[in-house]
Amino acid sequence: MPNVLTEQAVEHFHSQGYLGPVPVLDAEEVAYFRGKLESFERDHPNDLAKLKTKSHLLCPWVVEIARHPRILDVYEDLIGPDIMCYSMAFRNKNADGKTVAGWHQDTLYLPIEPILVIGALALSECTINEGCLRVIPGSHKGEILPHGEAADPDSILARGQYIDTDFDTSQAIDLELKPGEIGLFYSGIIHGSGVNIGSDRRLMLLVEMMPTHAISHRHREAAMLVRGSDRYNHHDPDRPAVVDFGPEEQAAWLAATENRGKNIFDGSTLPVSNAYGGERSP
Repeated sequence: MPNVLTEQAVEHFHSQGYLGPVPVLDAEEVAYFRGKLESFERDHPNDLAKLKTKSHLLCPWVVEIARHPRILDVYEDLIGPDIMCYSMAFRNKNADGKTVAGWHQDTLYLPIEPILVIGALALSECTINEGCLRVIPGSHKGEILPHGEAADPDSILARGQYIDTDFDTSQAIDLELKPGEIGLFYSGIIHGSGVNIGSDRRLMLLVEMMPTHAISHRHREAAMLVRGSDRYNHHDPDRPAVVDFGPEEQAAWLAATENRGKNIFDGSTLPVSNAYGGERSP
């Protein structure tokens, strides 16, 4: 029996490739974590891109989210009791009507098998107005479609990636979230998001988790054990942050993102972005 989800919810996730919204944080916790994020933004305005991957190596309050019992209970119902955190990646959008994410599939860039579950955790309103996630139900069971890339300053994605072939979007679902709710999806599902035309920023943290038996089939990477035990040693151990953006935290982030950048930008014509330890902005 599942811990917190219903059996129907678990079945829906595996058959349709997504689930949500699921409440995991209360209002006090949302305010606390949003306050921590905004403090980081004030203190380190030139390093905000680094929060787009493995932010738990830079900020101990992100480690708190990664190890949050209610969040992990949800993941345990979906992938079992032995859980590795692959990344904690902020995908924030200003209310400027510009930033988008084209339709794409993460499995092309995140080579984790057999399963990587991505959770979109809302720290603000994430409705259609704010450019919430959109998913194509069941598309995680299909093939990986051809993708293009572009150095697009308005794309929230590392390579400005987008599916560059025709496919059916008529069944797309808007995964609207209230603050403190999480929506979950298979990394292989076709998904994207529109611009933020709301009155507030969209503050969204991607919580990327996998079972300990999962493996990266290209460059070996690092991950952080957050529940259970790791009997496989498929990933090097991440060093979770102890202080906010300390020198050891920055060194650990840079070392861990180097191989991740190799996987994300494998086959790309673009230079590695500064979100993955490179020089290109954004």
